Amino acid sequence: MKTKKLTSMDRNSLKNYLFEIQDFIDLNLDKGEDIDNFLDNTDIFDEFEKVLPDEEYPVFVISILNKIRSEYIINRMLDVIETSIKK
Repeated sequence: MKTKKLTSMDRNSLKNYLFEIQDFIDLNLDKGEDIDNFLDNTDIFDEFEKVLPDEEYPVFVISILNKIRSEYIINRMLDVIETSIKK
C-alpha cells in the first residue's frame, strides 16, 4: 500500500485513508499474514507516528488494527490528527 502525506489531506480524505488502511490490514491478515510480521515490515503508520502525541499513537494503532469504524471513534481520531498536524 502506498502511504500518503497527511498534511496534504482534508478531513474527508483522511477519513477515507484510515478506512483504506484498515481494509489493507484486514486483507493481509485474511491472507494469513502474522500481525507481528506485518507490523514489523510496514511503514503505513510512520506518518501518523510523526504527528500524533505519544499517548494517542498506541490507541490509534489499536483502533486501526481492530477496524473500529464507529463515528465517534473515527471523528476523535480525525480531531487528534488534525490538531497534531497544525502544531
